[in-house]
Amino acid sequence: MSPLLPRTMRSILRQHWGVIFLSCAALAAIAVQAFFTTPKKDGLVEVFFADRMTDAHRILIDRYNRLHEGKIRVVPIDFPNEEFTTNERKEVFARLLRGQGEGMDVFAVDRIWVQRFERWCQHLEPYFPPEELARLTPTGLRSCYKEGNLVAVPFFNVMEALAYRHDLLQSLPGGAEFERRLQEGVTWEEFLAFGARSRYPGPYYIYPAAEYEGLVCSFTSILLGLEPAYFETYGFDFDRTEAQRALQLLVDLVNRYHVTPREATTMTEVTSYELYTRRNGIFAFGWTNIRKDLNDTLAGTDRIRLAAPPHFSDHHSAATIGGWSLMVARNSTKLEQSIDFIKFLLTPESQEVLLSRGGSSPVLKVFFEDTTYFRRYPELADIRRLQEIGVHRPFDERYTRYSEILASSLSQAIRMHVSVPEALRQASTQIRAEAAAAASQLAGLP
Repeated sequence: MSPLLPRTMRSILRQHWGVIFLSCAALAAIAVQAFFTTPKKDGLVEVFFADRMTDAHRILIDRYNRLHEGKIRVVPIDFPNEEFTTNERKEVFARLLRGQGEGMDVFAVDRIWVQRFERWCQHLEPYFPPEELARLTPTGLRSCYKEGNLVAVPFFNVMEALAYRHDLLQSLPGGAEFERRLQEGVTWEEFLAFGARSRYPGPYYIYPAAEYEGLVCSFTSILLGLEPAYFETYGFDFDRTEAQRALQLLVDLVNRYHVTPREATTMTEVTSYELYTRRNGIFAFGWTNIRKDLNDTLAGTDRIRLAAPPHFSDHHSAATIGGWSLMVARNSTKLEQSIDFIKFLLTPESQEVLLSRGGSSPVLKVFFEDTTYFRRYPELADIRRLQEIGVHRPFDERYTRYSEILASSLSQAIRMHVSVPEALRQASTQIRAEAAAAASQLAGLP
């Protein structure tokens, strides 16, 4: 796809599966070819590391390579957010891992991919004894197991947050008082009432409502704020009152209250952030690393503040836990070197680079226990507060497929193509059918 196309247009085009398939297949072929043609010196082991490469990644890879010069070299494989949604990256990784021979060695996965990718990856218990795992925060570590086996280790965390422009909010009548309330925790009712009173001419609240995982994250935090044990109780049955209430809010933000621009229904995070900065939005769905993500588009990102997502008046706020974990490909021939690189990434020095240069939340407990870090990085207070209300998406091998189904139904409802009850009924029916088919296949039934 031509790099000359505007990013928003490229994002819209990629939402068609044919384009996604072709782009992923081409990239897989290019990546594999690069693996085999990279020149190397005698005795030098190359470890191929796939992720979205930020400045923080590059600093850490350069440090590691200098420390192991002539012995190990980490080769980065970049999947930038501007070119790949998380769903697209997932499909490229899956195709590469299904292949035989050398490919990726270490790669970063969205937390919700761990269950699916386990079949292609090394089990890591022998290399991470209990005393090492005890240094890690439960927020990231909980998602790294499948059937009791450690199959990944957390790389960095991000927490969902309500991001807002401090300077714009302070300029509105009653803005200072409302900001104080934000830091205490506001209800959706208060949030919408202030928006109506302010009559702000720009976008009031932007959330990415394209058919992708970010939309599911918005839905999940609202749903689990209404019923924290929803998935444990009802599984993937969304034909229920709580799910309807959560989706109805997302629909109403666009179509009833008009606080979210309709063009957000075609946007993922990257393009929604561009809209947010270009049109001086006040509030945005974001993650705790949003300040770093906005560095290129919004000068003075200290103007961005974070608060807990709003909640319904009779319930509590919840923030979806995001982040990325590290896995090692089962067919990697550089297991020892891959583990060594991962352990380097989990040192306090490396985790501090990810925090200071990437805005990512550390996965080491020491950052939340040592007051030295709090004095150096005040944003850790926000992160810790959001972790206290953090909620996980379900840990299920078929979650990524079920999420695709749900995202499609959520998107259709927000675009007013179907009603809220019908959208959730369709999603639940399709998920049940796929679950039954998978169970029959596993049991060897026709």
